[in-house]
Amino acid sequence: MGKDKVSGTITTSMISEFKKAFLKDPSNKMALNAVTRGNLSEIALNRDVLNQIDFCFSNEVETADVTDQKKSGTCWLFAILNWFRFYTQNKMNVKQFEFSQNQVMFWDKFEKANFFLEKMIELRTKDIDDRHLRFLLSNPASDGGEWHMLVNIANKYGLMPKSVMPDTFNRENTRYLNELLYYMLRQTAAEIRQAHNKGTSIEKLRKIKLNALEDVYRLLAIFLGIPPDTFSWSYRDKDKKFVRETNITPKEFVDKYVGLNLDEIFCLLSCPSPRTPFNKTYVIDYFDNMVDGVSYRWLNLPVKDLKQIAIKMLKKEQPVLFGNDVVQQCHTKEGVLFKDVYEFESIFKFKFNMDKATRVDFGQTQMTHSMVLTGVDIVNNKPVKWKVENSWGSEVGKKGYFIMSDEWFDENVFDLVVPKEYLSKKQLELLKQDPIVLPPWFPMA
Repeated sequence: MGKDKVSGTITTSMISEFKKAFLKDPSNKMALNAVTRGNLSEIALNRDVLNQIDFCFSNEVETADVTDQKKSGTCWLFAILNWFRFYTQNKMNVKQFEFSQNQVMFWDKFEKANFFLEKMIELRTKDIDDRHLRFLLSNPASDGGEWHMLVNIANKYGLMPKSVMPDTFNRENTRYLNELLYYMLRQTAAEIRQAHNKGTSIEKLRKIKLNALEDVYRLLAIFLGIPPDTFSWSYRDKDKKFVRETNITPKEFVDKYVGLNLDEIFCLLSCPSPRTPFNKTYVIDYFDNMVDGVSYRWLNLPVKDLKQIAIKMLKKEQPVLFGNDVVQQCHTKEGVLFKDVYEFESIFKFKFNMDKATRVDFGQTQMTHSMVLTGVDIVNNKPVKWKVENSWGSEVGKKGYFIMSDEWFDENVFDLVVPKEYLSKKQLELLKQDPIVLPPWFPMA
């Protein structure tokens, strides 16, 4: 055993000791019997947390029916459009509205394809094992994204009602679209590098890219349909007034019905990692969907500052777009986001107690999801819980809405998207700093 204690190898005597210790405690056998026969999220569910759930909030924003991203990784797209539609519904004076997510996905994939191929030209002299090159090749045109990507699409291509370009099977299930698109893009990346190795000029490399983009357009059109250049559309508002739009363009629709100045909306992040000091601005390299588009630029602040702004917006009856790590302490069926919703420690006898900064730095947490805050419950001038609009359909949570504890906000909320009017003079000045560039694998991407 003396050698076992310092050896790097797992030995039979070591395993024997572990087994003996396990069997010595009867509660371990009880946990084994329960967990091997059932769903851990149900077995470990903390009943005390469920008993304290009260789906009533002192400050709430009236919203429309929840949306459903289904089998696609487009939460950012859904959350942003859900946030936009609050303003659109007010402008139109209607109770329900939904943007076309299919149209946004089409142009986002198309622009990401162009961005990827342009980077393949830019990195043509790098070794094939260069980390930045491998990062891009691992996910050439993902479903994922952030605020700036939808700004790029809205500014360049506009938006439209869902009825004008409704969902297709492949908007809701992106597996086959992505598999074929990734193959197409990686094959073109190989052609670009092979051509470069033969001395082909940049102009001719871009000709290869142009031919590939024609193939990408065709693939996207087959999977998703073709976004219309103009459309005619009508609606009846809450006062029974009938409105018809004839041959309106998607960009005209944004200007008329969204009514937000996208250039005066900013990203605030709360990432406590030592690598990202507070009160500095940051961008993430290669985290873009458009050549010459705006990038994901954010100001890093303590989480209490984000919370204060969120409360201010909700008190003025405005929803709040936010990013988070939804896989942490989330019970999907009940729609509960609470720090202690699971009693893992009592089952596994291990303290899962890394702080937020450590979890970021060691890969235990990252930004995985976007949602919309639509309510907050304030007791004695302090928030105790938050109402969340998700995009997983009405079959989860309370008709698609989740309840989030204030502690969960502290631990797992990372960013807010905030109109200029809610920022202090100091915060606006800090946003003018030259940003620090972070690598593309940074966990906030």
